[in-house]
Amino acid sequence: MPPANEIPKSKRLKVLLTEGSSLSARQTLYGLGRNFIVDILDPDPLCQCRFSRFTRRWHRCPSFSKQPEEYLRFLMARLKAEHYDVLLPTHEQVFLLARFREQVSRRVAVALPDFAAMERMQSKADFCRLLDELGLPYPATAIVRTRAELEAAATEFPTYVKLAHSTAGSGVRRVENPVELRRVADEFEQAGLFRGHCETLVQAPAVGVQSTVQAVCDRGRVVAAHCFEARHIGVGGMSSARVSACHPVVFEQVDRLAAHIGWHGATFIDYFHDADSGQPQYIEANPRIGETVNALLCGVNLPEILLDVSLGRESPPPLRPELRPTVLTHSGFMILMAMAEKGASRRQLVAEKWRQWTGQGIYQNSRDELTRPAADWMSLLPAGFVTGQLLAKPANAHRLIKKTVDNYSLPEAAVRRVREISEQEMEAVFGE
Repeated sequence: MPPANEIPKSKRLKVLLTEGSSLSARQTLYGLGRNFIVDILDPDPLCQCRFSRFTRRWHRCPSFSKQPEEYLRFLMARLKAEHYDVLLPTHEQVFLLARFREQVSRRVAVALPDFAAMERMQSKADFCRLLDELGLPYPATAIVRTRAELEAAATEFPTYVKLAHSTAGSGVRRVENPVELRRVADEFEQAGLFRGHCETLVQAPAVGVQSTVQAVCDRGRVVAAHCFEARHIGVGGMSSARVSACHPVVFEQVDRLAAHIGWHGATFIDYFHDADSGQPQYIEANPRIGETVNALLCGVNLPEILLDVSLGRESPPPLRPELRPTVLTHSGFMILMAMAEKGASRRQLVAEKWRQWTGQGIYQNSRDELTRPAADWMSLLPAGFVTGQLLAKPANAHRLIKKTVDNYSLPEAAVRRVREISEQEMEAVFGE
């Protein structure tokens, strides 16, 4: 096999995605599918990426969040059984892979930071400390370990209480008053999170418009970046409708951050942008690629650029953000999911679906990021299944969300298990 950076551009590369349940994985397929052969791993036979003309093959694997060691064993066995040119981590599996970066990199091309940098970006508490080092802005925040410290820190409302490790907003609570604070404290205490080994953040609300910056980095150098602002907030506080944006100060600050920790691979950082001052307030980092169709429609194919970095190729100069078109996008069935989760009736869901079909409100001049039948007719299947489940019984939203997030989440317990995996125990896994 030739060195990764000598593989010719003309070759149709084989790519393995680390999961197929997330929105990130679905949107990664749109960036790769036409020009690459893509296989996926996932524990769920009904994962949404299985229903795509861009997916060649699905391999059923153990649950990453519940069995990280078994997931790693399965992954390495798959890489030994079949050659892949690139492994592309689409979600929290990146934390496990960074823990064994050198061993995995001997088997397949993959862009991963060292584990020390990964921990600083994965933990919300460590990310705040990193922002302090660089003098970058974030909302007033206290980091606590006990219930008494939590109750002492939360004196002004509303406030946010956040676990240092959680996925899709599952560990974030907005607290409006002391009664709600006691309820959250009871919940976290019953889960064993106030025994001194877990950090929790108490964070004031940020000022401005919720926004995200996505970046692909090559050994501390940003080679591609994209910003968007939220037009609608969906499940877990994530944006489910977006407009592309140009925030020059954010691009400059992400350059500094990536260079400071030598970041290698993909990341996205959530922040609030104050239009009056032009300044951001950063709230958390996610050391993975995220949802990329808004960038793709602006001419920035982040998944393909990440593959070039994985292979050690020189990426072309990125299109300057101020020259990109303004693009509106949305995730149609995820907006329905968020509405149902918050208690919307069947009638309200039907009305919202009609607005989507007729391009009214936030859907005017907006393109769907997930359901893209012109590119991938099979994308109609997950959308139809989810919409049907919600219209049959809106309360199904809670079950669908939990089932999906459980496939790729990184709760505190999984973080501890990944840290505790013995390299000696895994020697046979990484052997020839």
